[in-house]
Amino acid sequence: MKKLTEEDFYKLKTLSQPVAAGKYLVATQTYLDKPTNGYRSNLLAFNRNGKYIGNFDNNDYSSKAPTPAKDYLFFIAKKTEKSPFQLYQLAYSDHTITQVSTLSHSVEQLVAPRTTNLVFFKTRETTEVPKKPYKKFPSVRHIYRVDHKADGFGFYPTDGVYKLFLYNPNAKKTQLIYSSQNNFNLADVDASGNRLALTMDNDPDNDLSFGQGVKLLDVELGKLTACTSKYPNWVFTEAKFSPNGKKLLLVGHSDKYQANTQFHVYSYDILSRSLNDYMKGLDEDAHDYLFTDFTQNLNGDNAFWLDDQRFAFRTSYHGRSKMFLGTNDKVNPFFNEAERITDWSILDSDHLLITYSTTTHPVELATLDLHGKQVNLFNPNEVFDKNHQYVKPKRFVYEASDGLPIEGWLMEPFEPQKKNPLVLYVHGGPHFAYAENFFFEMQVHAANGYGLLLLNPRGSKTYGQEFCQENVGKYGEKDFSDLIEGMDYILKEHPEFDSKRQYCAGGSYGGFMTTWIVGHTDRFAAAVAQRPVTDWISFSGTSDIGFMFTPPRTFN
Repeated sequence: MKKLTEEDFYKLKTLSQPVAAGKYLVATQTYLDKPTNGYRSNLLAFNRNGKYIGNFDNNDYSSKAPTPAKDYLFFIAKKTEKSPFQLYQLAYSDHTITQVSTLSHSVEQLVAPRTTNLVFFKTRETTEVPKKPYKKFPSVRHIYRVDHKADGFGFYPTDGVYKLFLYNPNAKKTQLIYSSQNNFNLADVDASGNRLALTMDNDPDNDLSFGQGVKLLDVELGKLTACTSKYPNWVFTEAKFSPNGKKLLLVGHSDKYQANTQFHVYSYDILSRSLNDYMKGLDEDAHDYLFTDFTQNLNGDNAFWLDDQRFAFRTSYHGRSKMFLGTNDKVNPFFNEAERITDWSILDSDHLLITYSTTTHPVELATLDLHGKQVNLFNPNEVFDKNHQYVKPKRFVYEASDGLPIEGWLMEPFEPQKKNPLVLYVHGGPHFAYAENFFFEMQVHAANGYGLLLLNPRGSKTYGQEFCQENVGKYGEKDFSDLIEGMDYILKEHPEFDSKRQYCAGGSYGGFMTTWIVGHTDRFAAAVAQRPVTDWISFSGTSDIGFMFTPPRTFN
């Protein structure tokens, strides 16, 4: 059996965006392309038993976002690395693929009601270039907003116009139905295709106002109706119509703990305009906060209707995904295994279609019924997995000095020696969590002879609101002692690790904590601080999240 090398990242593939489309199952397969050093993807098609039958795209540079309608599968694709994403349709009857749009800019989002052949898609028009090639003497860029850039995108356009189009393949007609200079998210469409759910900033002209609400767009009239205006400072990220169109299933959070507040699942009655918290009294987070380096092109959905009365939702719980079924305003868990459900959708009234990962299994397409039974369908890395061996992390829990339980995972070196080096690898966030999922970088470190200690100190997600709040405004205090005490615990329990070869590393918050650690102890032989926060003032003014992460405070 072979051990992993850095080059193997080009060989492994991931799956995401699983959907049922007609009599087929479709998922997006993503991999890193070595010649261009960029991510490429295509749409894999299966029959309902999970047998691979071919690709549902033109094998272009990248295809993704499979969106089923009545007779067509819609998706977006680009022919080359630098060309824009365009809208395509595939006919279920003969698999004929037709390019729908020929825009000079990318199609970013799309939704379609399954009972019609309509599709709605969003674009962002601008004359500006988000990422310009490096020049020795770059031109000056004038910045007018605090919120002006984002990792993975570049600079936001100052002349941007966000447009929403409707395409009818029966009439072969595209029409503009909504346009705004402020960005919005295309969340869902009702079964008739007459109403769209959008999420957007409540106060888009104020960069220091972080509230995000839900609005309904009447397709025929072009009229917007606010649904969540009673909660101007809350953040809603998902909205889905019930099959009968009478309710919305919302995912969002209040402003009680600002951006750190746990996400809950709500129902919104469109007629009475009333909001109901389905997770009242449940100290869990309806959001995927599990940390890894091995997922791309995730939909990020956390809740779906099964029918007009029942719904399913996902939480992040103690480093794993947990699934709930809601019926008659009551919610009960039906799946809580040691894995991460990376992406999912509704297969039928009793089954979900999922992609998932474990610590030693990069990805799998599977079905999951409402009793928690999981059936594997397809592994894109089956041959690779059979020829390679992964290190299985050992989960453990230790008590901090104040009695608080702290969860972690220990990875032995691939080929253990009598004495082995040990790396304390601090995760970013800090409000994320190490999890029961595949982590390529850690596997490569283990293959190179290192032991890895992965801890979720206080401040990490998935352990409840109070645990997550423990390090807010207190970086370097008990979160620091959690990490050091965790290292002490492992060195005591596992004498095969060499106390003279202790190392520390991490990125973002993990980078900050690495710099903090080496400034407060000399026990580590070496440390690697990646993209650390070392100056809170410059972080607030020049990074893409600093102004949200360190909001201005009023002093009396």
